[in-house]
Amino acid sequence: MNFPFSPKLRLAVLWPALIAALTASALLWQGIPRLIEETAAEDLLATNRLLVAAQAPELAGLAADPERAEAWVSRLSQGGSVRLTIIRLDGRVIADSTQSLPQVGTMENHAGRPEVVAAMASGSGTAIRRSDTTGVTYAYAARTVTLPDGELLVVRLAQPISKLSALQGHLGRVLTLALAAALAAMLAVSWWLSRRLFDPLLRVISGANRLASGDFDHRLEIPEEQELATLAGAVNRLASQVETQIAAAGEERDHLRAILASMSDGVLVTDQEGRVLLVNPAFRALFALQGDLEGKTALELSRQGALDRLVADTLDSGNPQSAELEQETLERPQGRRTLALTSALLSVVGSSATASPTLPGSPPEAGCVVVARDITAFTRLSEMRRDFVANVSHELKTPLAAIRGYTETLRDGALDDHEAAPRFLGRVLEQCKRLQALLDDLLTLSRLERPGAAPERAQIDLLVLARRAVDTLATAAADRQVRVELEGEAPLIQADADSMERLLVNLLDNAVKYNRPGGRVTVTLGEEREGATLEVRDTGIGIPQESLPRIFERFYRVDKGRSRDEGGTGLGLAIVKHVVQLHGGRVDVDSLFGSGSRFRVWLPLAAPGTGVEGRSAAAL
Repeated sequence: MNFPFSPKLRLAVLWPALIAALTASALLWQGIPRLIEETAAEDLLATNRLLVAAQAPELAGLAADPERAEAWVSRLSQGGSVRLTIIRLDGRVIADSTQSLPQVGTMENHAGRPEVVAAMASGSGTAIRRSDTTGVTYAYAARTVTLPDGELLVVRLAQPISKLSALQGHLGRVLTLALAAALAAMLAVSWWLSRRLFDPLLRVISGANRLASGDFDHRLEIPEEQELATLAGAVNRLASQVETQIAAAGEERDHLRAILASMSDGVLVTDQEGRVLLVNPAFRALFALQGDLEGKTALELSRQGALDRLVADTLDSGNPQSAELEQETLERPQGRRTLALTSALLSVVGSSATASPTLPGSPPEAGCVVVARDITAFTRLSEMRRDFVANVSHELKTPLAAIRGYTETLRDGALDDHEAAPRFLGRVLEQCKRLQALLDDLLTLSRLERPGAAPERAQIDLLVLARRAVDTLATAAADRQVRVELEGEAPLIQADADSMERLLVNLLDNAVKYNRPGGRVTVTLGEEREGATLEVRDTGIGIPQESLPRIFERFYRVDKGRSRDEGGTGLGLAIVKHVVQLHGGRVDVDSLFGSGSRFRVWLPLAAPGTGVEGRSAAAL
């Protein structure tokens, strides 16, 4: 049988009764015999008083006549259980009703007997003790008697209290039965309490333990006792509320996890010591983290001192902090990534997956939350804007300075110089054409980059446009001794004819400008994967590998000095990229420095139902 409650607790209400019963038994066991002894002694003392008063005349002369004294004590005690003894003041026994005259002479001196000492001191005395003479326990009562001749004698009565042992035995049996009855009553009451109180309370405790272990579907059985029924009902209501709150907290937690998991920004949460509590997938991706990260410091996490200092400063100062972090990465064409880090102090309610909530009213532990955002694109855009402004300013400054210089020279008198004036005016005209080309390219690029820009699509033939572009650059190619070849055919596509022609001219112009004397440019048209392909291959100087990721940027030049000498604006390939993107295509470049380059454009085919024979007038 399981006793989850200790016996002391089960018998708590009965312990006072048990102690009272044991105390009463002890008092009775010790007090009743003593009371009987004292009563017997007092009765003997009263008898002694009556005896002395009635036999006072007979006592005269007994001290001098031992035989007479012996006869007197024998006559008075004959037929009874009372022992009568006459003692001198010096303690010598004169006569004893239980001893013969010769035996009296051998008796010990009784001057030290307690009752005798008390009688000699105060006139009377009592005692309960075992007689050294007879070996029997007696109740003694002694009294002094003054004889007519002035002599004092001590008359002592003694009565055996043999009935006292029998009385004690009987009393012991009665007390034992009483205690047994009390114990049985206590066990019965304990059983009743267990059945009516402790067993229902045990079930309540067991149910509460199940609830505490997380089984919130369990409900307590309602006991019959009103108090326990109230307790069980309160626990059931509490369990329902806790279940509801935990379900709501679980939904909120899952919702929060879903939000964190879907965030593009990385989130890191640490405890008050700067150790990791939570990391979302975006943060893992930004810092290329693997495995279990809980409990690590920010420095162990990323090996980035900026992140560790940010967390430490936030925890130390309690104020929001911010920082930027540069990362080397192979994922970016430029080989680096810029992260913006912001942090704030956070009230942490738990330290790990097994964290415990703070108690109500207690101050929460302070942790840190760090948000990491990849701002590489924004940083690059800002850099491109600065570069764009600087490049446009520089591109405009050079021809304007030349125009101003030639114009001032002409104003200062060169206009009258028939040899120099035409040459200066020709230079002014060249710079004006350069400015016009730059402005045209800027306007074209602005139109292509305009939000919502869409080409005016029509059915065009790339072969016709390619021939036109080759004819346009024929003179420039002949001047540089570069041969241009056109190969293959392409299906009709839905595109903007002007934009496509601009794309072809820019690609051919670059291939011619950066070629060698005697070089070759090959334009190949074809069809691949439901799209038209356009490939421009040259045998020119090529492009260094480190410049390939940036050649489609505005104003980016591999060789800045030569590009300006050739009259390029630095916007040709940027226009090519935007034209391709607006038409849903793609452009790729392969190049080996010193061995030429290959630009390959893929564009989606025309809508079904169109044929090659239906050549667009716009394309022609």
